[in-house]
Amino acid sequence: MPGRLAKTGERIIPEHFLYSKEAYLVYLRHLFSYEFIKESVSEQSCVLEVGCGEGYGTSRLSSVVKHIIGVDVDERVIEYASKKYGSENCSFKLSNGVTLPFDTNMFDVVVSLEVIEHIQDDIKFLTEIRRVVKAKGTYILTTPNKTYRIRPHKKPWNRFHVREYSPDELENTLKTIFSDVRVWGICGSAEIQNIEQARVKQAQKFANLIPLNLRRLIPVSLETWMITLLKTLLKKPHSSQNTRDFLEAYTIHDYHLVKEHVEESLDLLAICKP
Repeated sequence: MPGRLAKTGERIIPEHFLYSKEAYLVYLRHLFSYEFIKESVSEQSCVLEVGCGEGYGTSRLSSVVKHIIGVDVDERVIEYASKKYGSENCSFKLSNGVTLPFDTNMFDVVVSLEVIEHIQDDIKFLTEIRRVVKAKGTYILTTPNKTYRIRPHKKPWNRFHVREYSPDELENTLKTIFSDVRVWGICGSAEIQNIEQARVKQAQKFANLIPLNLRRLIPVSLETWMITLLKTLLKKPHSSQNTRDFLEAYTIHDYHLVKEHVEESLDLLAICKP
């Protein structure tokens, strides 16, 4: 079994979600997306996950498809995922996502969860995905909903995000490449919506104190400590729930898809056909 990956703040690592209720809820939101995809594929599907990260999601999907390949830009992460999750029908490969090392029309389904917001040239990224997905295939993606996260005319406060999308912006971008696009939303219960919005407000306050170009010079571990300190100074009480409490209090069933009023969602989920 490979050793643990270091926390970067850029990707979800299951072992790290225990440190806070907020982190655990983000993790559950990711799991909800993977469960949706599991219901959207068949046991004969050949699947590609672009931006597989640690590999836990690729592994989950491998239980219901013929074969799945996860690609990521980080060589160390691919090595880790291969050792931890590699199997007869689940493999991992190094790729920057913008140039995919696969034949045209190769995959029945391509997925990328919380990836497109990291990509400098989103159109080139989508064009390459369109190339490798079959003519009757499907591309499924999720990305944070910009509507509640970023004030008008502001850049993303997340140091790893190049841009974020409103529902209309995402739909218009996807329609430049795909002929059939549906953009839905992922929402949590009223309690979870409030917790996530409070988390975002904390991050926005931190971003207002330190410009993004300077924050990128700060190690992620130090930034996390600084945000915790900011919470204390602003007298925002940390959850009194211990690990067992919030692990038992919330499940993926606390999330649901919405097809209307998508602007109120936490994440956007798009289903695209060539």
